[in-house]
Amino acid sequence: MKLSHIFRRHAACRFRLSKPALLLALMCFHGQYAFAADAVEGGQEAFRYEVELQAPQEQRKLMEEHLDVYRWRDNERVNAAQLQQLVRLAPEQIRGFLATLGFYAPRIEANLEQRDGKPLVRLVIDPGEPVRVSGMDLQVVGDFNDGSTENRARLEKMRADWGLHPGAVFRHEDWEAAKRAALQALLFERYPAARLADSRATVNPETGGVELLVTLDSGPAFTFGALEIQGLRRYPDSLVKRMNTIAPDEAYSQSKLLELQSRLQDSPYFAGVSVEVDANPKQPTQAPVRVEISENPSQKLGFGIGASTDAGARGQVDYRDLNFLDSAWILSGAFKLEQKRQSVSGDLQFPPTETGFRDSLNALIERTDIEGEVAEKMSLGAKRSIVSGKMEHAFGLRYLVENQGVAEAGGEHRAALSPSYSWTLRDVDHLLYPTHGYLVNLQADVAGRALLSDQDFVRGYGHAVFFYPLGRQDQLIVRGELGMVAASSRSGIPSDFLFRTGGDQTIRGYAFQSRGVQQGSAIVGGRYLALGSAEYVHWLTPKWGSAVFVDGGNAVDSLDGLTPVYGYGAGARWKSPVGPLNLDIAYGQEVREARVHFSVGFNF
Repeated sequence: MKLSHIFRRHAACRFRLSKPALLLALMCFHGQYAFAADAVEGGQEAFRYEVELQAPQEQRKLMEEHLDVYRWRDNERVNAAQLQQLVRLAPEQIRGFLATLGFYAPRIEANLEQRDGKPLVRLVIDPGEPVRVSGMDLQVVGDFNDGSTENRARLEKMRADWGLHPGAVFRHEDWEAAKRAALQALLFERYPAARLADSRATVNPETGGVELLVTLDSGPAFTFGALEIQGLRRYPDSLVKRMNTIAPDEAYSQSKLLELQSRLQDSPYFAGVSVEVDANPKQPTQAPVRVEISENPSQKLGFGIGASTDAGARGQVDYRDLNFLDSAWILSGAFKLEQKRQSVSGDLQFPPTETGFRDSLNALIERTDIEGEVAEKMSLGAKRSIVSGKMEHAFGLRYLVENQGVAEAGGEHRAALSPSYSWTLRDVDHLLYPTHGYLVNLQADVAGRALLSDQDFVRGYGHAVFFYPLGRQDQLIVRGELGMVAASSRSGIPSDFLFRTGGDQTIRGYAFQSRGVQQGSAIVGGRYLALGSAEYVHWLTPKWGSAVFVDGGNAVDSLDGLTPVYGYGAGARWKSPVGPLNLDIAYGQEVREARVHFSVGFNF
């Protein structure tokens, strides 16, 4: 039998099998299951034997994990006759394993000897030179072969991306991976019915080369048709259609399907979403886009308790209605009681528009008592936002009224009607547990006395976090904040538009919002903020890690007084289901004391 034929039988057995099933795949044409049955049923006297293997390290592990002489070594049902059968079968097994690694002309010795009165299986393996790819021919038939400039360029890219170029060692796993990648290049764009029409690997043992031939059948080019929506009970079809970016007669693209699925899954209405096209080659034109949906419960009431080293103990009640007034409006409200802050809030979100904008109205009543400043505020606002790829734009309008009280220094009434803009860029490898990438947020607010405000001001704020991997178990996290309020003074400006810092995720080693402007015995917000932090994390296990860090910065009312204070320390990290849990002990250099800080996730 020719080696090329043998290899094709290998491929037929190995295709679609995972690595743990490698042994079974290679045994499927050797008929070695017979021994396994005999060994189980055998009743002869049990005995022990040893195996001595001489082989290069690269192949040694594979043999030790999968050869029968190793697998049956500690089985008490093995007897002398069965051991002899194992030794006879070992060379053929070894050849099969080596072939998957690209070695087709090995020299193998398998002997059964005696050492100190015990059986010894001695295996000597010289794999020889690996077979290398000597030529590759990738062809595509079907509608893809229409002579268009676009498809000619796609075919050239497929050939350039082919993983087994001439000169590469021919390994079975690489061969299968290269075929899958070439086929996926067709499946993902325009040709979802593409298939592998033919593949051949012809080995020439004399030259040590292998000729590769792959023929793909693209099938017909597909275009999208109308949506077919299943699973909606509470909401109208228009809710899904508003989130749809797929146009009828548009060329098929898997990325378009994934984008629609992601939009629907990211909305609060649905618990599960599946989006697909029936790749029937007989009906490629206007193929229906099938959307299967399972809905979330429309109403939810939640209770929660918790604590943080910033705001103290917390109790909370939340309510949400996903179908308010049977219009797919989202009504949500929250009542929060914290030691330093108490609030009642409500939010009404409208379904996304056909262009992707999300509109909402919000209201808040809040009382805070932090570092001697007591603030009672009420705000009403409106917001419009849109997500485009990794970027989010948000436009808002907020009217805020605040009564401020400061011990030993009186207080004042403040009001502002402020249009705002926020830009956010997210480019991280994981939203909950990022190890690489960055998050950036920029904000701008403006207010004028001519428009229901007590002070003219322009506010700018920026916040960025960068994640740098340092090997497999280590990473560096760099964080920074800058803020400025351009105004004649801070008088008349509500505290939400001013800056204070200190606490869990700002400058550790200092109390929550304890860095700002001294006013009497209280700390109030200033017009300038600067902050920087560097943190080194080492993951001891996949879930647990340790960290060391240094934070620095301050909030002041004059650039002349912008002198940073520093905090540094160490902590523990745990990848909880809701994000990284951080427990830190930090020393505040300015106050000369240590504090414990506890937080979850990233403040962004």
